[in-house]
Amino acid sequence: MKHVAQTSFPRSAARLMTALSLCMVLLTGCGTNLLSYYFDDLFDSGDAVERTPEQLAWEGTEAMRAKKYGKALESFQKLKERYPYSKYAILAELKIGDAHFYKKNYEEAALAYEEFVRLHPRNEVIPYVLYQLGMSQYLISPSMDRDQDQTRKAMETFQRLIEVYPGTEYAAKAKAQILECEKRIAAHEFRIARMYYRMGKYRAAEQRLTRLQEEYPQAVEKLGYQKEIEKILADCRECISRQGDGKSIWTRLGF
Repeated sequence: MKHVAQTSFPRSAARLMTALSLCMVLLTGCGTNLLSYYFDDLFDSGDAVERTPEQLAWEGTEAMRAKKYGKALESFQKLKERYPYSKYAILAELKIGDAHFYKKNYEEAALAYEEFVRLHPRNEVIPYVLYQLGMSQYLISPSMDRDQDQTRKAMETFQRLIEVYPGTEYAAKAKAQILECEKRIAAHEFRIARMYYRMGKYRAAEQRLTRLQEEYPQAVEKLGYQKEIEKILADCRECISRQGDGKSIWTRLGF
């Protein structure tokens, strides 16, 4: 009995291996790659089973809904790269921009939206894309202390949206956002003008403040700068009149 117990296990194992080998031969011979389909998970082969455009689109959309933007981005990028001629490719191009935007990768989002507009200028979602492009540009440099080139680009994008698609809901949103852009630029310019004033550079301060009043009157009013601007301008003009050349006291003292 002891001898039988020792030999029964190897025979069972042999039968199991023979059965598995037969299955693998049969599945490998099928054109649908069933071996990969059923056994990839066992061998941790990752993405060996090619997912269809429909599957990738569904995965990306579900990930966006769940706010898993990194996962969504991965699915949509695979869809765009592997199936560039699929009917879902245009969805992937749009959602790559959205995924970057909600991940707060605003520079990447702007590039994706710009590419979408360039490739599909007559698509029905262009008003939305232009609005998202403007918002991405606006959010790239959120501080008034930094250069405002991106804010100005955002204004141009919003103005383009209003001009080309005036009756859309995104045109209405763009109008409100233009004011926010103007307020940020006005705050930036006012800060610089006030710095010039404190340094005694009265002519430079006067020029900036005058231009600020002319170009962004609504923003100046909303920010409550008007009285202070008028006071500084009056002082600048008096100092310029008194000094003649408008140079600061430090320059005149030889510093």
